[in-house]
Amino acid sequence: MATDGSDNAKIIEAARSGDVDLVVIGARGAGTIRRLLLGSVSERVLHRVACPVLVVKGVAQ
Repeated sequence: MATDGSDNAKIIEAARSGDVDLVVIGARGAGTIRRLLLGSVSERVLHRVACPVLVVKGVAQ
């Protein structure tokens, strides 16, 4: 279980503990190297919750 206090851990815990039908999460579009080194919150959530996950990627305004 994710309990390290990180953003992804908080989202995963909320999705697992509540009556959640869908998780909607944004993606900043970090570069490949950064994503490989640090990981991606949306990617971690996507692979650790049982409900559907919608990842929204957009351009920052």
